[in-house]
Amino acid sequence: MTPFHAAERTVRENELEQQVCVRLADGLAAIEAQDAITAISLCGMGGETIRDILEAGKARLSGQERLILQPNGGEQPLRVWLMEHDYRIVSEEVLRENRFDYEIIVAERTGPVKYTAEELYFGPLQMQARSPAFLLKWQRLLGKKQKTLNNFERAQKGVSEEKWQEVAQQIRWISALLA
Repeated sequence: MTPFHAAERTVRENELEQQVCVRLADGLAAIEAQDAITAISLCGMGGETIRDILEAGKARLSGQERLILQPNGGEQPLRVWLMEHDYRIVSEEVLRENRFDYEIIVAERTGPVKYTAEELYFGPLQMQARSPAFLLKWQRLLGKKQKTLNNFERAQKGVSEEKWQEVAQQIRWISALLA
């Protein structure tokens, strides 16, 4: 059974046919203005993929929707897209489950917003809240980034100076965050 048919069956079994319309579409293509959508949830894929879905479907966004996003990595480019399209991050959280960190980002279009490079990297609200899960995530990532930099230094084939500098900058940011 396809996910579409499973969704139809779930709606039917719960007698929600009058409230729920199951549609099959690419990204946001099924959204129509008359739907008056109030929330869009994009979860369980990379941040770049979520960004691409939002970009491809931006003509279908009224600007009144709340975006509930759960990227599996690639949070920074997703936050950049949100900022560039006037979405303010109104809630963020890091959750840890089964050895994996999950970030949840909730955003609303409010008008121009400006985040620093560090806020785009870590999450502006998470930098302020500094939850235990957030700090543990970045402690783990600091070790991984330091190992990556050490591997770059031992690599027989040269790593580009740009990539080396990028990882070194991330290590500086994470170290400052955790200090």
